[in-house]
Amino acid sequence: MFDNATSSGSGILRKEAYLTTDYEPQDPVGRDAEIDRIADAVRPLSRRRTPENLLVYGPAGVGKTTCVKHVLDNLDQNTSVKTIYINCWQYNTRSSLLTELLIELGYPAPRKGKPVDELLSKISEWLDKNRGVAVALDEFDQLDDQTEVIYDLQMLNEEADNPLGLLMVSNRHPRAVKLDPRSQSRLNCQTLEFKPYTAPQLVEILEKRVEKAFRPGTVPNEVLEEIAEYVADNSGDCRESLQILLRLGRKADRENRQKIEASHLMKK
Repeated sequence: MFDNATSSGSGILRKEAYLTTDYEPQDPVGRDAEIDRIADAVRPLSRRRTPENLLVYGPAGVGKTTCVKHVLDNLDQNTSVKTIYINCWQYNTRSSLLTELLIELGYPAPRKGKPVDELLSKISEWLDKNRGVAVALDEFDQLDDQTEVIYDLQMLNEEADNPLGLLMVSNRHPRAVKLDPRSQSRLNCQTLEFKPYTAPQLVEILEKRVEKAFRPGTVPNEVLEEIAEYVADNSGDCRESLQILLRLGRKADRENRQKIEASHLMKK
């Protein structure tokens, strides 16, 4: 998809798409320990054993979603486990989330207003007949007062012939994530914190993006180091560092410059 991204012409920017949030790297940078922990949580599913439910949390732009999707992709490609990713911004009610889960399992979209019990029965039927499932619920904190769905999914995991594992992704600290009482008592959940990126991690990320997004020799290392240090001191948000780099690249192209200079950073 991104290898065919439109070039921005004769300027230093070659393919802007590599500097946007739409691009998901195949190998996330600087998060090996976190990836291993996520993989450990869901790995038992490949042996039809009960997985660990895991709440992945940390501020925006620190690689949570990228790493979870990376683990799901590997699980999907290398095992028989079914993997499903759902963004709770889009599906933030109990019924809409269960309906989307059912559709992802391959059932026809049920008509609106189908009872929750019927949705759960269909999902249970799929688990009994098929295989284990890893479900990632991104932006989990957007469920607010609809977290009873976690109880629903945990009950399916305990009762169905094949297990279901949950990876919940949240920007909030676990203490700020409110579960309904039934889910709280039923869910045995481990936590994994993603801390803000450090300057060296951001430099490594930026270096890999520069290789794809810019013409060779147009972005000096000192520019990447200054961006990384600035962002690490303020937020540790990878998206912010990429946005700064994109703005500097566009500015250099508008001014017909042959490279980005460190002095441009204060004028970004």
